[in-house]
Amino acid sequence: MTLQYCFLAMFLVVSAFICALLGAVPTKANDIVFAVTGLLSSEPLSGIALIVAELRFPRLILAMLTGGGLAICGLVLQKLTRNPLADPFLFGLSAGASSGAVACIVLNITVIGVFSLPAFAFCGAMLAQCMLHTLTRQNQWHPERVVLAGLIVNSLFSAITGFLIFSGDQRTAQSVLFWLMGGLGLAKWSVIPIITLVVVICYSFIHSQQRNIDRLTTGDELAASMGVNVEQTRKGMFLVVGLLTATLVAWTGTIGFVGLIIPNVVNRLGIYRIQHQLPICFLCGAIFLVWADAGARVLLQPQELPISMITSAVGAFVCLILIVRRKL
Repeated sequence: MTLQYCFLAMFLVVSAFICALLGAVPTKANDIVFAVTGLLSSEPLSGIALIVAELRFPRLILAMLTGGGLAICGLVLQKLTRNPLADPFLFGLSAGASSGAVACIVLNITVIGVFSLPAFAFCGAMLAQCMLHTLTRQNQWHPERVVLAGLIVNSLFSAITGFLIFSGDQRTAQSVLFWLMGGLGLAKWSVIPIITLVVVICYSFIHSQQRNIDRLTTGDELAASMGVNVEQTRKGMFLVVGLLTATLVAWTGTIGFVGLIIPNVVNRLGIYRIQHQLPICFLCGAIFLVWADAGARVLLQPQELPISMITSAVGAFVCLILIVRRKL
C-alpha cells in the first residue's frame, strides 16, 4: 500500500500546484515559486506572489484539511453503522453544527472571541449527535433506523437554521445563506494551525481505535465477544466525528457529499480494512476538494460559486453511477 500512498500524496501536491495557478488574477509558475521561497525565508512579498502566499495557499491547505477530514468522518460513520449512506451531512451532524454557527453569527455572540463560532458549532453538532443516539438506542443501530433518524435530525436542525436566518437582520441573512452553501473564503494563516491541530488529534485517535472499528463492522454481539466495549467505542467515535465536523463546518460552512462518495469510491477499489482506508480516504478527500474549490473559483469568474454546488453535482453523478451499477 506504500506505493498507493506515495502516488496519492504526489498527485495531491501536483493538484495543489496547478490549482494555485487558477484564479481571477493570471498567475505563472514563477509566482508560485516566489511565494513558497518568500514564506520559507520570511522575505517581504509583493504583487501576484503576495496574493498567492496570503490568499491561495491558506485556501489550498484549508481545502486539503476539510476534504480529508470530511472523508474520514464519512468513513468512520459508515463503519460504525454498517451503512454505506452514512456521512456527517446525511446524519444531521453538519446541520447541527450549522445551526450552532448560525446562532452565533445572527445573535452576534463573541464571548470567547475567535473561538465562539467553532464552540457554538461544536455544541450544535453534539446536540444533533445526542438526538441521533437517543432515536437509535433501542434498536442497536439498525441501518434503516439510523438513516431515518439522521433525516429527522437533519430536517429539524435545518428548520432551526432557517428560522434563525429569517429572524435576524437581512444583511446577515444573505451572508449566512452563502456560508451555509459552503466556501473557503474564510481561509487565513491564523486559523490554519487550529484546524490542523484538531484534524491531527482526531485522525490519531481514529487510527488508535482502528481495530475496534473494524470489529464493530462484524456486528455488536460479535464485537463484544472479541473484547470491544461497543457502547463506549461508538460514543467515543461519534464524539470525535462531531468535534471534527463542527470545526470544519465552523470555518467552511456546509459541504455535502464528500464524506459519502469518497469512502464508497475507496471501497470500490477493493480496500476494506480501515488501516488502509483511513489514509487513502484522507488523501482522496483532500484531492477532491482542492479541485472542487478550483472549479468554484474558475467556472463563473469573477464571481465565486459556493463549493457545495460543485461537490453536490459531482456527488450526485457518482452516486447515480454506483446505483446504476448496483454498488450502493
